Amino acid sequence: MNSKSKVAIIGSGASAIFVLKHVRANRERLGEEISAIHIFERDSQLGTGMPYNRKTTDHYNMCNISSAEIPSLDQSLVTWLASLDDTWLKSHRIERKEIDDGRMYSRLTLGEYFSAQYQSIVKSLAQTGIPVIEHSNCDVRDVIDSPGENRVYVVTAGGEKMDFDRLVIATGHAFQESDEPQSGYYASPWPMHKLIPESGTVHNFTIGTLGSSLSAFDVVASLSHRHGRFERVDGRLVYHRDQQASDFQIVMHSSNGWLPHLQYEQAEEFREIYRHASREQMLQLRDSQGGLSLADYFDEVCRPALCKAFAKDERPEVVDRLKESGYSIEDFVDQMTSEHEYEDPFAGMRAEMPEAKRSVYRGKPIHWKEVLDDLIFTLNFHFEWLYAEDVLTYREKIVPFLMNVIAAMPLQSAETLLALSSAGCLELVPGRVTVKQKTGGKTLIEIDDDGQISERTYSMFIDCTGQGKVSLDQFPFKSLVDFGTVLEATARFRDRGFTNELANKLKHNVVSNERFVSLKLGGILIDGYYRLVGKDGQANPRIFDIAFPHATGIRPYSYGLQACDTTAAIVVATLCDELIGNIAIPDDPKALTRAYDSLPEPA
Repeated sequence: MNSKSKVAIIGSGASAIFVLKHVRANRERLGEEISAIHIFERDSQLGTGMPYNRKTTDHYNMCNISSAEIPSLDQSLVTWLASLDDTWLKSHRIERKEIDDGRMYSRLTLGEYFSAQYQSIVKSLAQTGIPVIEHSNCDVRDVIDSPGENRVYVVTAGGEKMDFDRLVIATGHAFQESDEPQSGYYASPWPMHKLIPESGTVHNFTIGTLGSSLSAFDVVASLSHRHGRFERVDGRLVYHRDQQASDFQIVMHSSNGWLPHLQYEQAEEFREIYRHASREQMLQLRDSQGGLSLADYFDEVCRPALCKAFAKDERPEVVDRLKESGYSIEDFVDQMTSEHEYEDPFAGMRAEMPEAKRSVYRGKPIHWKEVLDDLIFTLNFHFEWLYAEDVLTYREKIVPFLMNVIAAMPLQSAETLLALSSAGCLELVPGRVTVKQKTGGKTLIEIDDDGQISERTYSMFIDCTGQGKVSLDQFPFKSLVDFGTVLEATARFRDRGFTNELANKLKHNVVSNERFVSLKLGGILIDGYYRLVGKDGQANPRIFDIAFPHATGIRPYSYGLQACDTTAAIVVATLCDELIGNIAIPDDPKALTRAYDSLPEPA
């Protein structure tokens, strides 16, 4: 009888690739324990992932991460690009002389790179005795957990039912198909090709986007290149609409009226969980109930780290404010936001461009932005300690600021936006948007800008806010929901007697029992090792879930390739301990933080 374990991974995108990478790094330990790894992928090409797949994205869509910031695989992106012939490079609009570690490339280029690295890792795993069995064009319809057998079953659309010892759900983004093209309404930009006019036609009208995120910029880039041309005049990018597209325009709707900060140089290219706070310090911040106060985290961890960063940036006025005893995280957000608020956001972007170019082209880091990224990365991996009151503050006050600061826009993308704005083809409208009506080939929206209500109608309106937290009724594997193997994530309130006003505001998102009143977070309940937690309150030793839309309630900052790598390292380290040590992994905070502290250094 073969006592080795069979492992399955659903999905073959970046998260799955990094899982395979860390399995290979532990091949001497896991080679005796794993008989095979099965990869299930609904697409024909493995190793690409939705954001980088030519079926979903467009060659004008840019990444916001450089080669130097991609966690290590078999080759760096620039090394891999340099190995390709000129014909391939030309097909991806890349000049050999411009290949550089700090440059940002298209999503399609990154997709081809990931596919090549996937194939390389799979090949080397097979050579070490851990074969990877691929199931392409294979849609997984259900997952069934069988605790009595200590098995988990994968059920495919073709009717196959295969059993495994361990399963990693790495399905990534999967947007719901709820477009209403007859009303010009699109629930997401993906796949991007659905928005592009057919050959010989144009969108000779105004198009609206909900959000001014990087996804919205993907829409702007894809459509603007189909309705005009860009050229460089005296060093400045200029846009000319095609004659037949004289009324082509895009309006981005953003609740705050912000555009993201621009790309900046970093002193440290990779985030670390315990860069600015040790695990011991994080443990000491927990109160007698095991909770973490956002105010305490800001005072004890963020203030000192930010003071050092702003001192390096030669910003003594911010250091002085940070040293004030009553200065809160909300005050910090307000102060830094005020520096980036402009009556005309495009004029503000143009004014900030020289500093961004100095940072990127002269290698001059902007330390405070980088340190803030690190601090939120640390908080992300301890987020389940936060009380619900602080989760609400984080979501309502901090997240919009973070998305503005840290979602750094590539300089070339910024130049595209500025060219379109100058040509009268791009507008940004502030205010919260509600879709009021989708009829008669039009989408009607209502805009609430600090109480000022207005309406606009669009022949094409695209929701670019990204995929939200998956609810239980949206979770793709129904048997796990039906049998209580999957639960919705929650955070308990510090104060059981929170105000009636707050209770009314949150009435559909609050649950209570004899001990706690809790806030529904969205997404599913996982423990610190990314194992499912079911109705028995115990971590499931057979099933890990690292899909961002599933885990985002508990891990709201778990997006990006560096987070994929860290998450994969956590999962594989847990597999090593379980399969090799044959021990149950405790989910107490001391054990968890010890595990985080022992992860391999990012490279």
